[in-house]
Order: sequence, then C-alpha cells, then structure tokens
Amino acid sequence: MDYWIQRYQAEKPSMRIEVIEVDVPCNSTCLQATEFRSLLENETFRSRMEVVDSLVELVKEQVGVLRRELNERFNVADVDIDSMTYAVFRLIEYGGNTTMGERLTFHDRVLARGSFKELVTVNNIIEKVRQDQDIRMICDEIKYLIEALWEHFNKNLVTVK
Repeated sequence: MDYWIQRYQAEKPSMRIEVIEVDVPCNSTCLQATEFRSLLENETFRSRMEVVDSLVELVKEQVGVLRRELNERFNVADVDIDSMTYAVFRLIEYGGNTTMGERLTFHDRVLARGSFKELVTVNNIIEKVRQDQDIRMICDEIKYLIEALWEHFNKNLVTVK
C-alpha cells in the first residue's frame, strides 16, 4: 500500500471537467479506471475520496447551471454554447479577449458564426455577461470549488496513512 500511496502522491492523478476544460483530482469513478484503484480498498482513503466525489459533482452541477444561464442569453446567431461557456468562465476568472473575424473565437475555439452584425451582437452580449453579477458569482463558485478540491487533495489525500 505504501508503494501505491507514494506513486499516487507523485503522480496526482487528475481528470478534466467537461465544457470548462479544467483539471481536478480524480474522483472515485476516475480512480477506479486507473492503476490506483487498490487505494479505494483503504477505508480512510475511501472516506476522504467521498469529499472529492462531492466536490466534483458540485463543480459539474455549477458548470451545468452556467451553461443553462448562458444558453438563455445567447439565442442569436449560430453560437456553440459549450465553447461559449468555456470562454465566459475563462474570461471572467482569468481575463482575455475574444477575436472577431469571419467567426467569433476565443483560444482557438469558435464561439459563434454568422454575419458581422450577428457577431457584434454576440460580442456585446459577452461583454454584458462578463459584468453580470449572477454569472460572475457562478464562475467564482466554480473556481472556488476547484481550488477547494486541490486543497483537500494536497492536505488529506497525499498524506494518507
């Protein structure tokens, strides 16, 4: 078991949260599909993983809330709502800018297609959304939950005895 704990500590297995593409510690389901699945037999480790499982579910739930909120606001042009959710989360939490040409893009992701007028409208909605306190609160909560996941991982899962 010590060998696997040491490997687990060194490798810090992670998974990617869909839509926003952020890495978080592996939850139990993810860990079950790795070479570290035997760690789940340790009762202490398993109980600490329950916290990870809950936090991962909360992150996914909040990403879903953000996606639904944005879907309601971007009902113009041809908008890729998953790419838009990714972009809005990153614009709010880390900054950056969209790029407008034949398409509206962010980090090589196509957010919207349409006429120039439609793209300007979508870009204006993005600017309004970036200032919207409800959207900012959802994004902040997602970021906070992700930070809490890594903090729990570093404090409680890499020191299992």
